[in-house]
Amino acid sequence: MCVANCNPVIAGSGDGFPMDGADLSAALVESANEVYQYITDMQFATDPPLGMSVSDVISYVVGEGYAVLHLEGQVPDTCGLMLMVGDRVLQDSDAGFDRYDEVSRTIVVRPGADVLEDMAEKSPKVRLISDMRFLISTVGEFYRRYGGFLTMPLSDPVASAPVYPEGSEPSRGQRDAVANVLTHRTSYVWGAPGTGKTQFVLAACIRACMAAGRKVAVFAPTNNSVEQVLRGVMKAVPPDDPMWEGTIRLGVPTKSFFRDHPEMCEDRQAQRRIAECERVLDCLEEVLYERNCDDLLHDFESLRSAAFSAEEDPEGNVMLRDHADLRGSFQDMLPFLAMRPATRDLALEASRRDFRSVIGDLFDAVYRRQRPAADIEEYEGWSDADLMSAMMETESEMKALMSRTTGVRLEKAVLIAATPHQFISRFRPKGSEEDGRPELDVDHIFLDEAGYCGLMQSASLFTNGVPVTFLGDHMQLPPVSQLDDEVLRSAAERGGRLKLGFLWNMSSLHCETLITEGPGVLSAIYLSDGEPVLRSTPRSDLTESHRFGRNLARVLDSLVYMNGLSGSLDGGDLEIVCIDAVCTSREGRDNRAEAEAVREFLRREKPDPGDVAVLTPYSVQLSVIKRMVGRRYRDSVMTVHGSQGREWDAVVLSVADNGIESREVPLRFTSSQTPIGKKVINTAVSRAKRRLVIVCDRDFWMSRQDELIGGILREMRPEDVEVFNRRCPDAS
Repeated sequence: MCVANCNPVIAGSGDGFPMDGADLSAALVESANEVYQYITDMQFATDPPLGMSVSDVISYVVGEGYAVLHLEGQVPDTCGLMLMVGDRVLQDSDAGFDRYDEVSRTIVVRPGADVLEDMAEKSPKVRLISDMRFLISTVGEFYRRYGGFLTMPLSDPVASAPVYPEGSEPSRGQRDAVANVLTHRTSYVWGAPGTGKTQFVLAACIRACMAAGRKVAVFAPTNNSVEQVLRGVMKAVPPDDPMWEGTIRLGVPTKSFFRDHPEMCEDRQAQRRIAECERVLDCLEEVLYERNCDDLLHDFESLRSAAFSAEEDPEGNVMLRDHADLRGSFQDMLPFLAMRPATRDLALEASRRDFRSVIGDLFDAVYRRQRPAADIEEYEGWSDADLMSAMMETESEMKALMSRTTGVRLEKAVLIAATPHQFISRFRPKGSEEDGRPELDVDHIFLDEAGYCGLMQSASLFTNGVPVTFLGDHMQLPPVSQLDDEVLRSAAERGGRLKLGFLWNMSSLHCETLITEGPGVLSAIYLSDGEPVLRSTPRSDLTESHRFGRNLARVLDSLVYMNGLSGSLDGGDLEIVCIDAVCTSREGRDNRAEAEAVREFLRREKPDPGDVAVLTPYSVQLSVIKRMVGRRYRDSVMTVHGSQGREWDAVVLSVADNGIESREVPLRFTSSQTPIGKKVINTAVSRAKRRLVIVCDRDFWMSRQDELIGGILREMRPEDVEVFNRRCPDAS
């Protein structure tokens, strides 16, 4: 079903008027400044430091031009990552992050030779640092430069007829969604996981744009989600499609993606090697130049001596026009003098000034300067022919490498895939003034996982003036900014410091309201937990999911989506199992009984670590489970937020919250009666492809009417309930 202007309009307060680019830019810059200063002031008042994560490198191996770092734990995302070697901090461009392997927890870096030398000889402590302030400052600087370009799209989509995957017939909803995208400047394709947003709608739209000779960009909020969307799109593309050769994935790839699609990944080593070749060429040219200087020393001295012996004119000058012999000797030197700007400019003055003065200045410029290249002993045995041959080989290598540089590939690419942060930190908007950054020259922008992508980053995509399409599910997790929601709510209500900080906690689906009505209206939506208001952006609803079994789809439709969501007609029911684990005493979010039940389940079932995810809403419970499950499954345990955009054959959900006599712990991320709880649990259960295991206090959740967890438990058969007999005496 395709629905336009389907969301209720929520009355706002504050400015409520359309904002021009300058006013909007000022507001976004102010928001970035507010949040940056707040985190700076509060960073070390919290444990861990607010907005900062540090990953220790337990060991590293230094190779020729690279180092392999072995990490203590997983890196949640490589966007905005910095390398700290001793006391030296290197940002992405200097660190040369190459690729990341989640299985071995290793990351390849290619910093400069001096850094590698220090690592090899001095063995300094090495860490990976992610500081939210770096991202914030980058975002603020982008809007300071280009915020005036913020506007709703200025051009219409251009595309040919859509092309769907061979052997598959799109549903009516998928066809309507594609038609919506290709006929509107902005559009939103809403669908639960498995409804065909990527393989049917997105892939068909991209191919339709390309068939019309257009270039597109696909963005997603994290590096992992960029790879997920590319894998999904490419499943719908035949092997001979030009999209395979014309796609570039910006950023640091995982090892598995680099293994499967090396042709799509940036070749950062090529750019670094070109820089090294340029330095080699500069050195060889300098050595050759110094040899020319030495070869011409006698001629220089002779010409200077002849100039000072020449007859003066009536005004006391020695002019070249009066001395044919001087003029001829000087002409022979001109090719050499033209090699350097300083000597070339002086040579141009030879016909206008006293030649004695000119030749004296030239002599000083050539010989009375520092000449380090003349003292490189390694080249003493090289002939001029050897130097020229080495230069030609280096130039040939550079020419071969040039085709692999990101800049050249961007010019040829038909599909660019990246995070919004990559756009913010590396590009300038289409049509903006040249400033050293490449222009994002695309004709249509797609943003996947739009509900999970932050407003402050995604609004930047509206500086390009081209059609923008959102794809996602606003009933899944909202963005995560590490800023306390209650602090931001208080500031938004009262004004003053952090009054615009709430923009960092809103999703990209609020971009239209931000651009057309301003932050004042958005503040009212934020404080009322309102859904996105789409006035000029048509929404397409995809309601047939192959991911969900019919049983889970029924529950999700009645308690979450309420739009007619249905599960796979031929896939039957999802296997749902409950492990009933009761913890009778807790003081916080940790639940030892559930953690022990998870451990016993993994010991008994022995699933492959790559096929299972153990999820929990709370970081405290995460730590308890990680300690219990051992090394084999440690990386399979993550918070629900860490699972966004991914899927596994089996998902084990430790709910953690329950009813206890010792203390009433409010349900924060688990109750579907709260907007955030509904989205957290919906995200968690929809990660499972074949099997969902819910570890919880079954009686407590079954007794709560209209709760999503209880609804799922009521769909289960009695034989699918397992009682974990050991009860937890306390949470210590």
